[in-house]
Amino acid sequence: MDETGVHSSYRWFMFFGIIGPVIAIGLVVVDILLSPWFNWRTSALSDLGVNNYSYLFNGGLVFEALANLIFIIGLRKMKLASIPVSAMLIISGLSLGLVGIFTEHHEPFHLIFALVYFILFPIGIILFCTTRGTLENSYKRTLGIITSIIGLIFIIAGILEDFGVISTYLGLGFYEFVEAVMLGIWPVYTGFVFLRK
Repeated sequence: MDETGVHSSYRWFMFFGIIGPVIAIGLVVVDILLSPWFNWRTSALSDLGVNNYSYLFNGGLVFEALANLIFIIGLRKMKLASIPVSAMLIISGLSLGLVGIFTEHHEPFHLIFALVYFILFPIGIILFCTTRGTLENSYKRTLGIITSIIGLIFIIAGILEDFGVISTYLGLGFYEFVEAVMLGIWPVYTGFVFLRK
């Protein structure tokens, strides 16, 4: 235990909060670069999961889901997240991995798991950041809340675009990518905060 009462070994769980999003987003970017057919105006990110380099996209999602599981368990062990919030983050995080297992060829499961992740994970982050005893100053809490709200706005806009309710000339993949980056900021930053202590 350290002076804050947190077992130091639990902090290594935070490392997975950093590498999960970084590796997953990195693999998605590599897959996009290797897939000249991918178009930000017409494609969804999930299209990458059923093409030549699908193992990059799908593998990245599964890896991030497992890394997220370890990260959230660490937050719970450090008594930073309540059981309900931890459960929401774990379920939604694992849903991301299931998106990589149940590809677009496995509807409606693919869509269900994608929606669970894209909607519940940012809500879980917001709840984490607004409950007592999470992060010690308002800046850290605000960062998680703002990035999650931005992520939710973008995915809702992407869904509306996909259904033709609005027209921005951008494909669903653009909105999905922005939300993925927004949601990746929180675990990466949180991981760095606690690894530095």
